Amino acid sequence: MIEPYNPKILGFLCNWCCYTAADSAGVGRYQYPPNLRVIRIMCTGRLDPSFPLEGLAAGADAIFVGGCHPGECHYQDGNYHALVSAALVHETLARLGVHRERFLIDWASAAEGPNFVKIITRFTKRAAELGALGSSEGFDAAVLRQRLGAAAELARGRKLRTGLLNAAKEMLAGGDFARDTIASLVHGKCDKALTELVGEMPRAREKRPMVVPNFYCTHK
Repeated sequence: MIEPYNPKILGFLCNWCCYTAADSAGVGRYQYPPNLRVIRIMCTGRLDPSFPLEGLAAGADAIFVGGCHPGECHYQDGNYHALVSAALVHETLARLGVHRERFLIDWASAAEGPNFVKIITRFTKRAAELGALGSSEGFDAAVLRQRLGAAAELARGRKLRTGLLNAAKEMLAGGDFARDTIASLVHGKCDKALTELVGEMPRAREKRPMVVPNFYCTHK
């Protein structure tokens, strides 16, 4: 019998809601998979898009971001800004050939310990099904992590920062916070920079050899 894969999951949890929900789940003795390793942040709006990419590059198989429900942020609109960052992460993963399901952003209030348990249990199960990073993608893990590390560095660059800022401004002005709408905004504002820095969006789901451009290579 083949043992199920035990994924390594890194979590960035909002101090005011999701982190407290995790704490209350522990106090209430709710059982959920122990795969999550938590980094507490004051607000999901503090999430830099480079953080999830760097987490995957450093050895995680999946990344979870948990915050307050939309409209309930302690800093007014931090979680809406987090959705903008998350959209960039998802598009970057797609361009690198990584399953977008390896990254999840979701919500649980401080009083929703049971909901937090359900989210993490479901996410851990899916991460286990995907297996170690690179296995279900059909790529060499070491090369894939190298590319993710390079993408994390590029995500801190001025071109993508400008695109994200413009996407966030347009999102707030329009008042449409649907994830599909935000993803479309981020794509429109960041597509040129992403194509230049990371590569084009895949046109098909077929497995193709991974070509590593020179600027992804590690300097000796």
